[in-house]
Amino acid sequence: MADPRPCNGEKDAKRRCRKEEDGVRPSFLERFFAKYEFTCEHMISCSDCQAWTTREVLAVADPECQAMWDASTLGYTESLGHPKLLDEIRKHYTYRLGNAPSQIPVQITTCVPVEGIFVAMTALLSAGDRIIAMMPAYQALYEIARSKRCCILPWTPHYSQTGFWEFRLSDLQSILDENITADAPLKMLMINSPHNPTGAAFDQSQLDAVCELVTKLPQTEPAVIFSDEMYSEIIGPESPSMVGKARTVVLSGLSKPWGMPGLRMGWLICSNSEDFKSMISLRDYTTLCLPPHCEILSIITLRCPETFLVRNRQIAASNYLLLQKVLESLPHWFYPMNQHQQNDRPQTWRAAVVFGRLKLPLGGVAHGVPAQLQSISALAEHLAKEHSICMAVSDFFEFDNFPCVRFGLGREAFPEALQKLQLALQKIAPGAQ
Repeated sequence: MADPRPCNGEKDAKRRCRKEEDGVRPSFLERFFAKYEFTCEHMISCSDCQAWTTREVLAVADPECQAMWDASTLGYTESLGHPKLLDEIRKHYTYRLGNAPSQIPVQITTCVPVEGIFVAMTALLSAGDRIIAMMPAYQALYEIARSKRCCILPWTPHYSQTGFWEFRLSDLQSILDENITADAPLKMLMINSPHNPTGAAFDQSQLDAVCELVTKLPQTEPAVIFSDEMYSEIIGPESPSMVGKARTVVLSGLSKPWGMPGLRMGWLICSNSEDFKSMISLRDYTTLCLPPHCEILSIITLRCPETFLVRNRQIAASNYLLLQKVLESLPHWFYPMNQHQQNDRPQTWRAAVVFGRLKLPLGGVAHGVPAQLQSISALAEHLAKEHSICMAVSDFFEFDNFPCVRFGLGREAFPEALQKLQLALQKIAPGAQ
């Protein structure tokens, strides 16, 4: 196992600069995608799965939903979400909430997914709060906290050179033991499973253990557990979840495995009424409400989930096997990819994204290094400009322990894009073929 937190003076200095920078910084990943996502021909790093068409969704509408669609207008909608949509979201978690889900005291609001992160972090965190965040991560999950001058304690993964990432509960326990006391309490634990970008995932027993660690902390006010579950449905029906746990805020939605990012449909499920009030009050200043047609399409989707999820799970599983073979064919570039070995407890492991680790020197080129191989970001820019390949790399996640590539497994065009990447890398470093 490699050390997940190597000490390095230059890296430590970079981290201090990031911490001290004022305000909310631009999203490094999203700014890169803004330049190249819709101009490059080949997408290697998409986090969403194969998109469905509006026609395909409407084709499975029941009579009630079809009538709603036919009668829909472009007027305002209810701020929390259409009552039928909220009911379908609640029913979706019946396996977590029991056989009478309407009786379980959780509160639900719809939201744009990234808006859910923004309002939760803005409403619930204050300067000086101690938070634990899984790192690397989608920047929004920690950026608001950083801009508020919270104390961010990173929970980082171990990497096995056999090809997988692993977040250990023993590391979380150590972080708690070393940093959290009655006088220095934990305000929030931010957890993301299945994890973006590594693909590491917890099973239900591990999530339960995380909750137990947090609830046993020596502090008067319980910490908030913010659980980003945007990718959870890729695993399968009744996937592991924090829904229904004490003082949790669960984020999920239809953008990732469901293949409907254009709907911008997400939701927050909250078990603490005061936390919920704080978040929905802030939503009055963000989207306020979501479009009626998005709500209706979401109701249709949630009434027949496996219709939309099975295909994308199969695509992701097939693309993962292909990725393993391609990375094996590039031994001077990549370590093996075996993220499925990370945890043998989940009955089924799947991921929408995985994090392939690159070897150094890049491409095996140690002398006369060309500009495009002098950093992982330079390689990403070169591939976008010269090969029309959009590839998200570890720098965009502020992860500088190892150079890595996020591979997005959920789209039908991934095999072609992967082939183009393979050819491009062989061209950039011919000796690495």
